[in-house]
Amino acid sequence: MNTNTIKTNRTKGILNVIAFCGVFTLLFIGLSFFKSIFPAGAERLVHGCIGTLSAFLTTLLFLKYNKLSFADIGFVYEKKTFLRFLIGLLYGILIMGALTVLVIFSSGFSVQLNTHASFLNFWILTLPLILLAYMEELAFRGFPLQMALRVMATRGALLLTALLFAIYHIANGWSIQASLLGPGPWGIIFGLAVLQANGISMSTGLHYGVNLTTSAFAITDTSFNLFVLKQANGQSLEQYQSSDIEILLPQIAIFILAIGLMEVYIRTKHKILS
Repeated sequence: MNTNTIKTNRTKGILNVIAFCGVFTLLFIGLSFFKSIFPAGAERLVHGCIGTLSAFLTTLLFLKYNKLSFADIGFVYEKKTFLRFLIGLLYGILIMGALTVLVIFSSGFSVQLNTHASFLNFWILTLPLILLAYMEELAFRGFPLQMALRVMATRGALLLTALLFAIYHIANGWSIQASLLGPGPWGIIFGLAVLQANGISMSTGLHYGVNLTTSAFAITDTSFNLFVLKQANGQSLEQYQSSDIEILLPQIAIFILAIGLMEVYIRTKHKILS
């Protein structure tokens, strides 16, 4: 295969990845208008169902266009699928838990047990987070990542899909800084989990664990969250103005972690192959 053909295939592959993420986002936004016909209490569950449907439809469309199957993108159930999900869940809780401790320590916040909540109620109300994690993993670490890996080196594929993941959050109303320093680095970590497990089972568990840990904390004690964050003097955080460093510290930490893990993975893989 000559150089021009390789460049053409790479360009087509990258455009395929970008187009997929664009179609998914537009379809998701379009179908989300139907959420209004469902009860407000089911909003998160309906959101996850619509997102999962959008991801499936987009995947079917692009697989058919590229003459590929679900197996070609690692989308098959195996005996270790659930175990990998649980391993990812554990890692997600540990990583996000460590970041939460970092924020609490650097900000001088105090943590109190929410006496108005119960673990059972919290677990039931956060179950839709599994769907929300699953739909984004299918949409960004399913076809897009596998296609990117066909035409790019590992580093490029991870960075491209992580960037598209960040842009998707911008399209959903996140700020540019929050998207690039939040979902962006997490997109790299989720992608590495896909490479490790050869599928989205571990990354879905990891994604769910991150969202689950975040949901466990709140600034009021009237919700279902398990813990309440307060100022060191015991006052509420509702009127608290965070400093730039308090916002940037966990974002910088996860960015460094993501880049570090990516480089370690690439170098380790290179040593094994050589």
